[in-house]
Amino acid sequence: MEEIFAQTMAHLGLAGLGLGLAGSAIGLAIAGSAACGMRPEARNSGLAVSVLPGTQGLYSFAVGYLCLQPLEEGRYATVFACGLLTGLACLFSGWWQGRVCASGIQSINAERMTTAQAMLLAVFPEFYAILSLAFSALMLFG
Repeated sequence: MEEIFAQTMAHLGLAGLGLGLAGSAIGLAIAGSAACGMRPEARNSGLAVSVLPGTQGLYSFAVGYLCLQPLEEGRYATVFACGLLTGLACLFSGWWQGRVCASGIQSINAERMTTAQAMLLAVFPEFYAILSLAFSALMLFG
């Protein structure tokens, strides 16, 4: 019975990675909505910034893939922790990165900021998603 509970918790941790996918979707929707209102001559710059929140979904997918071997080895608590950590970090990172990107897109459109400046600001929330990926990799293989 205890083994079944541990396996269930590990699978819930993996399901928690879906939060990271949701964070990407939310962030992409926020940033993409901002890009829709851009002047035609600035739209390509806005599109470049609007895709940045998509990386959180990739990080969540990568951690899910990295968890497959430890799951087979019976390291259920580690899989649960990695899934929950990465899922939550990527949910909020992607969501808020979408907001930062939307503000940057609006600033690009108003010619108050360059594309590079908007991308630089968008890197800051991204950093915490990268940290969750790195920490999960350390927990799984370190």
